[in-house]
Amino acid sequence: MRAIHHNIGKPRAPHNDRAGSALVAVLGVSLILMLAGVTMVVLSRQSMHRIHRTVRYAQAQAVAEAGIADMIAKLGTNYTAWQNTTYMNTFFTNGAYYVTTRQTNGNVLITSDGIYMEASNRTIIELLGTVSSNWDELYNLNSAVMAGGNVNFSTAAFTMNGDIHANGNATSSGGAQNGTVNGNISAVGNIGTFNNVTGTNNDEAAVETIPPTGPFNFDSYRQMATNNGTYLESNQTLVGKPITNSANGILYVNGNLTIQNQSSFTGTIVVAGNVTIVNHFTQTNDPSIYDPVSSNMPSLLCTGNITINNNTTLNGVVYAAGNVIIQNNTTINGGVISGGNTEIQNSTTITAGAGYPVWDPLDPTVPPEVIVGGWLK
Repeated sequence: MRAIHHNIGKPRAPHNDRAGSALVAVLGVSLILMLAGVTMVVLSRQSMHRIHRTVRYAQAQAVAEAGIADMIAKLGTNYTAWQNTTYMNTFFTNGAYYVTTRQTNGNVLITSDGIYMEASNRTIIELLGTVSSNWDELYNLNSAVMAGGNVNFSTAAFTMNGDIHANGNATSSGGAQNGTVNGNISAVGNIGTFNNVTGTNNDEAAVETIPPTGPFNFDSYRQMATNNGTYLESNQTLVGKPITNSANGILYVNGNLTIQNQSSFTGTIVVAGNVTIVNHFTQTNDPSIYDPVSSNMPSLLCTGNITINNNTTLNGVVYAAGNVIIQNNTTINGGVISGGNTEIQNSTTITAGAGYPVWDPLDPTVPPEVIVGGWLK
């Protein structure tokens, strides 16, 4: 027997509610998936941008380091010329570096800014300098006369081939106005009348640091004199051609020194006291002893005063912690440095040195090593 279905003939309920709900669910899932896809695309693009930026910063860092390497190479070829400068160079197609060097306290700070496309980065290193390089920075290489006190010219029979500086006054008495200065004259105080000056006069100059006996390392010169040179204790009066023999060209007198008439010496004279040169004295330097810095070795160093009376030739810078008095017929190739006053009375020619003086013969200035490195963004 067939079962009788009671809902035969009854109308069926519509399925619109369930179908609508399914459509809404599908649309919702689609929207979520679309938003997820858009989010993934945005995140992917941001990630790619960060990657590109990181890569370009790294490339800019590499360019900056290339600038450091370039400057170190240049310092190795000419340390003096490149220790205070600014330099720019391109690096391949999209890169460039800007390098600056600055010497301070004897060290050289190198800053290199590397640029690659729109990214930039910086590398900084510091080169370890020496006491000598610090004094090279302070010293006026073109100095004919540098005095911690006054510089006075008494007659017109002088020629200064280089600059003159006085932390006091630079004066001209008698007929000294007509002497020749092939350079500049500067003074913290007043400047007298000088009619034949090729450079400029500056009577509002800043005080210059006059090297004390420290940069001219008297202890090193004394050590050289006791090891393979000539060391003399107490006051000395020397005469002869030469006044003494020294294997390494260093004569050290621990006391006052007087050099008599018709004398000569090859090398550097260092005196812990005063020096008086009476007449007709010639000092030279031996390139075979001092190579490669023979032209820059001092001729005469002393902790007191130097008095040159007549007919003297000195080849190398003259330094006195006290005063320097030059009276007549004197030629100095290398310049004069005095911690006190410098008096030039007659017929004198002083020419600035060809390079920086050798402040310490046992610690020569050499291109320094890298001691600090770092990066700054």
